[in-house]
Amino acid sequence: MDLSTRLSYLFGTEEYVYMRRQLVLLRETLQNHLDRMKERNLYHIFSGSFGEGVAYPASDDDVMFCATDQRVVKTYREATQRGNVLMVPSEYSPGYCLLLDVKGSYPETFIQIIDELPFLSSSLYKQFFFIGAWQSAHIHGPCISGIVGSSEADFARCISCSSWPDVATNWLTRNRYHNWPSSEMIHNIIQNGCHVVPVGDSDSLHGDHEWRISFSVAERTLMHSLNHTQFLVYNLIRLTLKGIIEKSYPGVLCSYFMKTTLFCTAENTSIEVWQERNLEWCFRLCLSVLYDYVDNIYCPNYFIPEYNMMKRKINHRNRHGMLDIIRTIHNIGIVGILHLSGESLCLDDTLSVTGIEYKLDREFLFSDHSIKAFIYIEDFFLNSPYEAVVSYTDYLSTFFRMLSECTQNNLINIMWCSGINSFCLKSMNYLFTLPNNSKNKYRLYKNLKPLLTIGFMADVTTGKLTMATYMYMVGKTESALYAIQKLLSEYPPYAIDYSGEELKARTYIDVLFCLGLV
Repeated sequence: MDLSTRLSYLFGTEEYVYMRRQLVLLRETLQNHLDRMKERNLYHIFSGSFGEGVAYPASDDDVMFCATDQRVVKTYREATQRGNVLMVPSEYSPGYCLLLDVKGSYPETFIQIIDELPFLSSSLYKQFFFIGAWQSAHIHGPCISGIVGSSEADFARCISCSSWPDVATNWLTRNRYHNWPSSEMIHNIIQNGCHVVPVGDSDSLHGDHEWRISFSVAERTLMHSLNHTQFLVYNLIRLTLKGIIEKSYPGVLCSYFMKTTLFCTAENTSIEVWQERNLEWCFRLCLSVLYDYVDNIYCPNYFIPEYNMMKRKINHRNRHGMLDIIRTIHNIGIVGILHLSGESLCLDDTLSVTGIEYKLDREFLFSDHSIKAFIYIEDFFLNSPYEAVVSYTDYLSTFFRMLSECTQNNLINIMWCSGINSFCLKSMNYLFTLPNNSKNKYRLYKNLKPLLTIGFMADVTTGKLTMATYMYMVGKTESALYAIQKLLSEYPPYAIDYSGEELKARTYIDVLFCLGLV
């Protein structure tokens, strides 16, 4: 078995990484829908390694909360509208800004007067939301952090900026000889703008009141565009940090430096290089870039190169020691760091592809990603009106089909019981209340059929019974009879559960009558 396959045992195969990301995007979409429905003035963004599909080592849940009635703008005219604040570039660091409350939209408890002007203070803003946090929470950078359930979580209250910041304009136009990111990707990133998070530059005179410019949504887009070799290399350099460097120099480097290293290397290297056969070479190339950053004590922000993120992190006392470690890792290669970090299990000769798939299946099925997504799906169907179900029909049906095609295991049954069955039954109830020429009726009919086929193939009685119900209601009695006969050939009547589902119960009894079984 090759090294790439064994590393996929540790970090996830291409298919499983894709599913992790899709589950996170599903949660985000449904959560924001439910928030709008409940008239909450917030929307969520799942960012960081969590939103990027990274599940090792011990990835935090990074969630950004953005107020829908607040916005950062770049012109004084826009700032005169209520809820808007004007972005004023920091004099001390290009990665930060001040927010001028031109209209007086914010309470005085959030405001710091600087040079007789009212600025929205990041420290006061963050402290206000921290007061209502859970007991074990603490402030960490721009976030309120702590243990939620079984995992570490970072929550950041941020403000969106729909325009691309002037300080990052050069990122849009700089030469890209290898067409990554593509022009289309850059256009999409610009459309999403950026955010500001409540933390300032500690070297600034106004550091307690400055805000850091965040490109988390852009970073997630870029991470999702990388191929699997690039994803594995990113995980390896993260493992180098978490499993080796931090043991000697805790808190000096961070995962964001590793991400910047990967982005800069990917932009300056042909995609043809990033192939599984070159995995070792690509890993060492990234280490060389990281080595230069540490050696020069300058790690440029990917979007704002003038912003040195290593300022105050590296000094002459720790620089040489870290360079020695990176040089050693470069020499011993991937197998060496797996041993040093305690992850050599994936090199075990007894591992088989089947064993790897079983481990990943189990990890995925019982991960927080899956469980939380199922909860969101249930909440969506439970609390959404029919109109909302219809509006999300295309999105949800595509999502469910994607999951069922990506894996051939019990996941399909779990997804059916948790989402597809509820979706189909609710849609069917609505389907037959619509006029025949309705566009919504056509959309529902079109999307229900492939989903019902998935359910019919699942080894659960509810799938076959739901299929039979659908066929019976659209007048395809013979197909309904076949579905019930198939069901009865596999399960005794007492094992067929239709309790609480009047639609299915009526169909089941009617079809049994047609078969002469009642």
